[in-house]
Amino acid sequence: MLACLPVSGPEESTPPDSQAQEVVQGTDAPGDGAAVALVARRTRCGGEPPVLLCSGALIAPDVVLTAAHCLALFGEAGPYEVFLGPTLPPESGAPGPGGRFVRVTRAVAHPSYVPAAHAWDAALLRLATPVEDVPPYRLPGGQDPPVAVGSLVRAVGYGDTKDAARPSGQRRQGLLQVTGVQAAAFQAGPSPAMSCVGDSGGPVLGGPQGNEVLWGLTVSGDVACRSEAVQVRVDALAAVSYYTS
Repeated sequence: MLACLPVSGPEESTPPDSQAQEVVQGTDAPGDGAAVALVARRTRCGGEPPVLLCSGALIAPDVVLTAAHCLALFGEAGPYEVFLGPTLPPESGAPGPGGRFVRVTRAVAHPSYVPAAHAWDAALLRLATPVEDVPPYRLPGGQDPPVAVGSLVRAVGYGDTKDAARPSGQRRQGLLQVTGVQAAAFQAGPSPAMSCVGDSGGPVLGGPQGNEVLWGLTVSGDVACRSEAVQVRVDALAAVSYYTS
């Protein structure tokens, strides 16, 4: 459940260092309306399925936070939209009940982003239409304890599940345990779930149930989606005033 799905227009190609996937060993995430799928803007006339690029987190009615490497394929000026709902529709056109697409008008990667190291691997997406009926994820505040080794975190994403019966494009969740913490990132291992391709940019939440905080974004992991996931710390992004850029 964590990274970018390797897709690029007419033929597939893998964006640099995209290794995470959908939540493996996870479950459906019916309560996470603020988790979104980042897709290439649909032509609406070819009947082709939406091209899933990554996952993302709604942090304001018109702002989504995702991973910067999710923009590698088309660049900051690329044709993007986000999908809100439990399952991406199989074809372009009107989504099913409970789902909708919202166009992205602007995408901005973190100014200090280093692709090779996934350092500051974050990007902001401005939506054309505010999402007024879905509460955004809560950002870390001074009253919230920081992420710590041993903490359980809940990752959400639309990526690969390693289960043929549950294809990517479904909003899923799973628990991981934090194994290492740095100033701007943290690592986690399976407990028992794991991130995978398509989960990059998706929310990683911690804290008490009912009062969770957005601790991180999935940005990388091992190729097999079995042992390690890497997250950018959202509180570190806040410390450098990235949300107001």
